[in-house]
Amino acid sequence: MKLSRPEFILLRDYIHSICGIAITDNKTYLVQQRLEPLALALGCRNFSEYYQKITKNPLPIFQEQIINAITTNETSFFRDTHPFVTFKEHILPRLAEVIHERKTRQNPRKGPKVRLWSAGSSTGQEPYSLAMLIQEFTEANSHFLISRGDFGILATDISSRVLAKAMAGEYKEAEIKRGLSPERVATYFKKEKKDWLINSSIRSMIEFRQINLIRPFTIVGGMDVIFCRNVLIYFDNEIKTNILKQFYNMLSSDGILILGATENVYAITDKFESVRYGDTLLYQKK
Repeated sequence: MKLSRPEFILLRDYIHSICGIAITDNKTYLVQQRLEPLALALGCRNFSEYYQKITKNPLPIFQEQIINAITTNETSFFRDTHPFVTFKEHILPRLAEVIHERKTRQNPRKGPKVRLWSAGSSTGQEPYSLAMLIQEFTEANSHFLISRGDFGILATDISSRVLAKAMAGEYKEAEIKRGLSPERVATYFKKEKKDWLINSSIRSMIEFRQINLIRPFTIVGGMDVIFCRNVLIYFDNEIKTNILKQFYNMLSSDGILILGATENVYAITDKFESVRYGDTLLYQKK
């Protein structure tokens, strides 16, 4: 099924309206390849018919199918390494002090004392990597008098398909080999036929939710660390500005934002100051 230039523009703008992804003109092939199966499944003879069907009868399932088809979900355990080194060596000791301070308050809040958010968590490797580091840190630093229950991890994504995989915590052999040492595989996974299943104690540390960052959403309580890596690159500056404003409002007074290696806030907002730790750039509220 051939995608004409006018059809591409219609579908490109529609995709932008429902999920904010800005598709460039050289990605016609991508839209054609990923949406053609959806059009054929609805009995459409061309993309014009498909566009008319999904816009005249805008069922949520149509939008969800497009989002699942269009979004890119490249990820791996401990992807890029250095942000996780920074989290382990710099951020976790700092969070341990925050936990201690919050526990000694007159009316300490119940449940997790610090909260982390993996925004754009894809199939779950990032939040599970954070959970492993928290588990290892609390075991190795008992003098801090903290436990993994003092940490709350929220993992969100726009795609229901990748969230389902993340919540299941089941990975192929090739996915396990990307970023995980044999020791961590043995500690945190068990073999289930041909796949690997993450253990329930790690999975229980994470709350998974479907969130579209360009739509209004509610998250109760402040965040101490937000990981939003390799997500903003898909949005235009207007949407980036709105998302960063929401992050700013949700971060605690000394909260930290971590973006992808090719992303920064400099031309978008002046509400953050950058602090470099090794190869990782952290953004803190001014």
